[in-house]
Amino acid sequence: MNNKYFSINVWILFGVSIGLILFTFILVFHNETIPNKIYQDRNNLLSVGKTTAELIKPVGKIKLAL
Repeated sequence: MNNKYFSINVWILFGVSIGLILFTFILVFHNETIPNKIYQDRNNLLSVGKTTAELIKPVGKIKLAL
């Protein structure tokens, strides 16, 4: 009887661990390209010699890529 409960607990622990690993992977993978976008927007905003309209233009863009 004790072995049955131990086995169930091991499978529950295994399932929770796999769930956390998948959640972490998805979280990291989803945010992998964000730093590139930040640097790109930052370079546009800090560049010298642009008009005010050219500086504001990247701020209003919405990326809808899936």
